[in-house]
Amino acid sequence: MTERFKDKIAVITGAGQGLGAEFAKEFAEEGAQVILLGRTGAKVERVAEEIRSKGLKAYAIQCDVSDNDQVKAAFAEVEEKFGTTDILVNNAAYFKSSTVMDLSVEDWKRHIETNLYGSFFCIKAVLPAMVEKHYGKIINLSSSGAKLFFPGFGGYAASKGGIVSLTQILSEEVKDLGINVNAIYLGMTNTEQTRARQGNDPAITVPLDEMMQVDEVAKIVKFLASDEAAPIMGAAIDVFGKKA
Repeated sequence: MTERFKDKIAVITGAGQGLGAEFAKEFAEEGAQVILLGRTGAKVERVAEEIRSKGLKAYAIQCDVSDNDQVKAAFAEVEEKFGTTDILVNNAAYFKSSTVMDLSVEDWKRHIETNLYGSFFCIKAVLPAMVEKHYGKIINLSSSGAKLFFPGFGGYAASKGGIVSLTQILSEEVKDLGINVNAIYLGMTNTEQTRARQGNDPAITVPLDEMMQVDEVAKIVKFLASDEAAPIMGAAIDVFGKKA
């Protein structure tokens, strides 16, 4: 295993399970000090302990990214203990399948507050230091649902489409300051949440073995966070696997 991210500070949101946990493990394996953020403290601590048990560097912070005060406190703790963030992966997400007619205002708000506000809050927390040191990698997880228009994805797709617009505009603002900002349109992936929804959610139409696996997605995220991807700025990359 290479040490592409040796001495880098990488913050992963939604890191208590699924994609976020895999991202944290793989960045740590390549030398990063990883900080895992998640709403459930026990979950992120469990993943962090698993990483530390291998002699790697991980630290967990309980944080609901939809709460700006919690985000500010979390990143202040990161800076105090480890220094400024080099890599931010905005992975935390909320999803509930519902037609627009049936979608409650509360669920609409939760999609926007977790997925879009959460990404914005975390970006705001890391950006000043990235600008000051002329270095930073921000990877925002969007969804294939933001461009392929699946019924039942109204709240989720609106929030994830906003993430792409935010990504591309921010990239234009900071691309001359040594900061790469990119997004991924992510297709159906075999995670705990997906497996829990299988059989109950008509939006899941792809068999688990035909979905992307979390380690496959992690390879793309790590590439975008690496210096090899320095020429890629403001991209929103389709990562669908065989099927979106």
